[in-house]
Amino acid sequence: MPRNAGPARRTDVTELLEFSFDPRCPWCYQTSRWALRLEALGTVRLTWSLFCLELNNFQGEHEAFDPDASRSAPSLRTSFVVREDEGQEACGRFYAAIGRRYFFELEDLSQRAVIRAALIDAGLDPALCDRALDDRSTWDSVVQEHERLDDETGAFGVPSLRVGGDDGPCMFGPVIKEVPSDEEAIELFKHVRWLMQNANFYELKSGRPEYPDLPYIKRALAKRAAG
Repeated sequence: MPRNAGPARRTDVTELLEFSFDPRCPWCYQTSRWALRLEALGTVRLTWSLFCLELNNFQGEHEAFDPDASRSAPSLRTSFVVREDEGQEACGRFYAAIGRRYFFELEDLSQRAVIRAALIDAGLDPALCDRALDDRSTWDSVVQEHERLDDETGAFGVPSLRVGGDDGPCMFGPVIKEVPSDEEAIELFKHVRWLMQNANFYELKSGRPEYPDLPYIKRALAKRAAG
């Protein structure tokens, strides 16, 4: 959890912020925790968009991609149904819940039982999972949303943010290692927003010498070290 997890010190400025996510990306998850804290502080009002990294990396037509072989598709399809039926705030709660189970508890987010448990964690009906996965059209909707984001913004990954509504600028990032304190979270957003709204700015990037302090990352690094 963020270092400042006490009562939120709300701000007097609320900005619409669209957050595009893939539930399997640890960097995206860390940035989403920052964004959710900004929302709790009254700095932003979040909406959520769906982006599939497996689809993005697929060498072929999207119609040929098999969602049943995808690790992120079940959670993305469930996110779509949650958002359509229960609203944006519920979608954010579900993403936070499935993220906790995946990155902290090391559960398989492609499994129905895990998705149903995350829905319960988020105060939602677990049957939403079955509705999403038993209806092929939910995957078609995820693909359409992924392609829309790619076409409209040139986004090549997640996290991607769009400020100010449908006509606002959109960029990949920010990529952060840990969730900052409340004051640092607000200050970071001010700088990110300024860069995004500067029509002369395109990209700023560095290496990643350190990783987020997540059990998921520790397990992945241990597997890599073991060959």
